[in-house]
Amino acid sequence: MIKKRYIILLCVVGMIVFGTVIAFTKPVLPFIQVPGEVLPGTEGFPLGNGLTNTFVATVLTWIIIALLALGLRARKRSAEEVPTGFYNFFEMLVEGFYGFAERIAGPKVRSLFPYFMTFTLIILVANWMELVPGVDSIGIWEYKPHFYAVQLANDLEREGIPFESELEREEFIHEQEEFFAEQRLGDLRVNNNLLILATANEDPTAPLEYTEEGLPEGTNPEAAQWTIVPFVRAAATDLNFTVAFALVSMFMVQYYGFKHLGLGYLHKFFPFLDKGWRGVVGKQPIKAMDPVVGLLELVSEISKILSFSFRLFGNIFAGQVLLFVMAFILPVANIAFFGLEFFVGLIQALVFALLSLIFMVQATHSHSVGDEGHH
Repeated sequence: MIKKRYIILLCVVGMIVFGTVIAFTKPVLPFIQVPGEVLPGTEGFPLGNGLTNTFVATVLTWIIIALLALGLRARKRSAEEVPTGFYNFFEMLVEGFYGFAERIAGPKVRSLFPYFMTFTLIILVANWMELVPGVDSIGIWEYKPHFYAVQLANDLEREGIPFESELEREEFIHEQEEFFAEQRLGDLRVNNNLLILATANEDPTAPLEYTEEGLPEGTNPEAAQWTIVPFVRAAATDLNFTVAFALVSMFMVQYYGFKHLGLGYLHKFFPFLDKGWRGVVGKQPIKAMDPVVGLLELVSEISKILSFSFRLFGNIFAGQVLLFVMAFILPVANIAFFGLEFFVGLIQALVFALLSLIFMVQATHSHSVGDEGHH
């Protein structure tokens, strides 16, 4: 039986050979953009302008979590039966996280831990998805002139210039597609695994050139007639995903604040609502600054949404771009960077979940005048 270490070694050798030696399989620098790419043919997807590959990754993440929950659900065992394998590992993992959360939340851990663990698992799976072979590399060929034409039609509709009918819209897209295609003069050749417009400049590393109409041309990959839209792209590289989780996190913070303190939770932001505040101001004039502090607290609650969103998005998106660039420059170096991104994905999931837990715990502390929690 082949030992696991030989299988891993064989995979590493294969990565080196197919990534650096064989030209046809060498990675190319993909088209990098912040928004999730809309999969061709899904432009009429309900509740949006199309089905994005980051949304597909989000659905896959939820499916993985659901399968994990079903596979690890509690079941009856005899007194002699001992859990083994992955179930035993996961049970130890949950117990470790529970003990860690208990040291922060104390007796409130029973109600707060499910959110802490859920945030950790979902974001962790979403982050690690960028390390799965095929993600960001297997997809659908998209004809770029058609993409530009559809984008132009959408821009016109957003600017308040609607089409009288769907037929008129399709005719407009077809005309613009032909126009964009005609502007790309020259023959198409295979260059670095992409179909590139051939011009007098044959250097693929040359700066990107443009026609008089502002369309890219030359042998730079950005001037390719065709591009690949991957089926799946890591969900956390889309700001929509991170903002959604940030909103859920901060909503639960406010929920637990009101649940434990009732309307007294508002004293944190509006201390003058506390009946005893005016009396305290008479004795301690410095307390007159509390409304200003409360306003800063309110702004801070809103800014936490931005902080949550951009911290997670920035780290995962930067890691994705790093893997792209290193695969293009020196593919074998990604053996090290894969390990780096593995830990970055883990750390970012833990940071998000841990901060959410801390904010929830802080929200349950009283902020009434004279209460120790205020200090």
